[in-house]
Amino acid sequence: MPTQAYFDQYPSFPDDVQTADLQRVSFAKLLSHDAAEAKILFEACRAWGFIVLDFEGCEEGQSFLQMAADMFEIDKEVNSMDAEELMKYAYKPPHSLFGYKEAGNLKIEDGRPDRVEFYNVGRDDIMGVSASLSNPPCIEKNRPALKSYMEQAHSIVRLICATLDSQLHLPSGTLASLQPLDKPSGTALRLLRCLPQPTTDRRTSLLGHTDIGSLTILFNITGGLQLLTPGTDPTDEANWRYVKPAPGCAIVNLGDAMVEWSAGILRSNMHRVTFAPGAQGQVPRYSHAYLVRPQAEAPMKRLAGGDSLIPELEQDEEDNVMNAKEWEAHKAVAIRQGKDNARSRGGREIKLKGEKIAT
Repeated sequence: MPTQAYFDQYPSFPDDVQTADLQRVSFAKLLSHDAAEAKILFEACRAWGFIVLDFEGCEEGQSFLQMAADMFEIDKEVNSMDAEELMKYAYKPPHSLFGYKEAGNLKIEDGRPDRVEFYNVGRDDIMGVSASLSNPPCIEKNRPALKSYMEQAHSIVRLICATLDSQLHLPSGTLASLQPLDKPSGTALRLLRCLPQPTTDRRTSLLGHTDIGSLTILFNITGGLQLLTPGTDPTDEANWRYVKPAPGCAIVNLGDAMVEWSAGILRSNMHRVTFAPGAQGQVPRYSHAYLVRPQAEAPMKRLAGGDSLIPELEQDEEDNVMNAKEWEAHKAVAIRQGKDNARSRGGREIKLKGEKIAT
């Protein structure tokens, strides 16, 4: 999340709310190839699939925080546009996931309409990998800022991937090569807004899900994001925990693609958006998420072989022979048909130097 000065503009997160016990990881230490910090990242990516990435303490991190603050201003501008005007740029899933999604377009678990609106800015569009898409003027005038943010965000993605390569004993550059900046993909910057909910009708804004991509970098200032405690029943409300936003930090999580490539060693955890707790629920909730997807032709098979810690296929297992574009389409159809219900994935046990890491 941006600096403390930005947080001071909003009500404080309540002290009496149960929160997820996420590991805080230092971006500066990852940059310096700190071995202990790399292990902390790896174990957190197996236990929760979520970390709090702290950008304080280095120039690169401070620069990214300022860019993140700029994205909040674009978020506010685009989502304050007239609804009728925004619908001219409506996204059209499954054919296109870029553009505007109005609140109520999707359903939550009990069939009622969702309460989140967002605008998906396609990375291929901004980076010139694809033909330019039609966007509102407030997006078009900020193309240089959006491009700079995406480039910096991608450098952070590469750093995390390099750290995971090392921990998984993969050749250097393996994970990053599956999601390069200059190849077509469904990667997007999502600019979200949730308006305050009626005090007599507070509920889920965006249903429980895992991210279909590889990695997400999320910035928010007010609460509302909740994680399902690993190994628990998603239908029991007691098993969901808020994530407390922290100044100078982003929330980073792994998606389903990482589970596929690692044969379940890495974790993609269920999460949802609900109302912000306490006085924070009385103000609009803005957040933005850099949602990384593999490049379209990337193979989705497990990265086993050589010195990799990723296991070879067992007798009753089948490898994923699809590329990313095919796999994403397959999952989308399966979800719509109820054949692939939302659930956490990953956390498979492995052995490191003779010691078993607990899931």
